[in-house]
Amino acid sequence: MMFFSLWFVPFFHFHPIFMLVSLFLYFLPAVLARHRSDFTAIFLLNLFAGWTFIGWIIALVWALSSERQGPPQPVAAPPPQPPAEGSFFCTACGKPCAAGARFCSSCGAALPATQR
Repeated sequence: MMFFSLWFVPFFHFHPIFMLVSLFLYFLPAVLARHRSDFTAIFLLNLFAGWTFIGWIIALVWALSSERQGPPQPVAAPPPQPPAEGSFFCTACGKPCAAGARFCSSCGAALPATQR
């Protein structure tokens, strides 16, 4: 009967720290993608195809790529400021005008005489 000791099998000869570092490096794409919306897909790709070098590289590139943004949101215009005491808004452009002005300071439109 032949007896094999554990030192003969190379897998059991590794130090536990080496095994932990190896596991961390194997799952590095999943660690980098932990805050992404598609984390589950990256993790599954890393888990099942990471043992091939190509699968690991694809998972790493996917984890490091920027997430797609939706269409740009329109910037809201600031709310109109109320006119100061004795002033009013221009009927052509909507900007506030000083009381007693004959022409709008923004667009140059003639102001009605009732607002002067």
